[in-house]
Amino acid sequence: MTPKLASVIIPTYNRPDKLTLVLEALSKQSLTPDKYETLVVDNNSRDNTKETVQQCIQRFPGLNIRYLFEEKQGLNFARNLGVQQAQADILVFLDDDAIPETSWLQALLSVYGDPKTGCVGGKITPGFPEGTRLPRWLSPIFNGYFSGFNPGGNQNKELTENNYFPYGANISFKKEAIVSAGLFNPKLDRCGGNLVSGGETEMCLKIRRLGWKIFYTPHATVLHLISPNRLTRKYFVDHAKGEGITMALIDRSLCNNTVTYQQASHYLHGVVKYGRMLLSTMREEDKRFYYYLRVRVYLAALLYWVRLLVSGSRQGN
Repeated sequence: MTPKLASVIIPTYNRPDKLTLVLEALSKQSLTPDKYETLVVDNNSRDNTKETVQQCIQRFPGLNIRYLFEEKQGLNFARNLGVQQAQADILVFLDDDAIPETSWLQALLSVYGDPKTGCVGGKITPGFPEGTRLPRWLSPIFNGYFSGFNPGGNQNKELTENNYFPYGANISFKKEAIVSAGLFNPKLDRCGGNLVSGGETEMCLKIRRLGWKIFYTPHATVLHLISPNRLTRKYFVDHAKGEGITMALIDRSLCNNTVTYQQASHYLHGVVKYGRMLLSTMREEDKRFYYYLRVRVYLAALLYWVRLLVSGSRQGN
């Protein structure tokens, strides 16, 4: 058997229609299918996901699709099963609603020239349903809420802790790097309908501490399909709460699972900073809502920090 260059891992949960579109796009990659395998990790779906994957195995025989089932609910349980079952040295993670361009996989793999490269992510462009009337306040500053990722530029570039790291909809790692960092944290990221995230962000932070390099390539692009329910103010408010909880969980994890008053000070500073920015942009509807959400992010982080502090004190007693 010829060794595979990459294992494409697609965690999925109750999205069979979009998953089919993703697998169809994978079957059209410029990299020949004998060079990679495709692992679909069903995260305890309650619909016809398994049947859909079986149909796709027949429809796209060259994709080398393997169906895996992860009963434990949570995106990072599914990711970790994919890591454990993957046969290649480079693991490429793709969301079940992210449509890759034809050259996507080849572009990601081409960046792994330096042996210390541990992660490569690509561009993510939000794709809204055809004919959808977008809210008037929805401007490009909200792209991050749709996992939109585009640091700019036409060349590959290394990312540092001062930059945003790639998002999980379009990201790859060396398997060695993930294993050395202890796999993905099951306490982070989506679990059913919650909006906690950050598993790939924490992973990037951990592997950087271990000396691995992280790169972005604008040549590996996916179209992230956005459902209409994600265009409401309620979704953004709920997302902000999840982002704040994520922030507190990652900070705690990176401090040996302890909470510190420096963390609380950072969150309080964020509330004040974005509160002032909110007051200065009251006439601009998009910025007003955006800074309102940033206030809610840091407030949620602060409140969750208090919860962690109290629970830790009770355990200590």
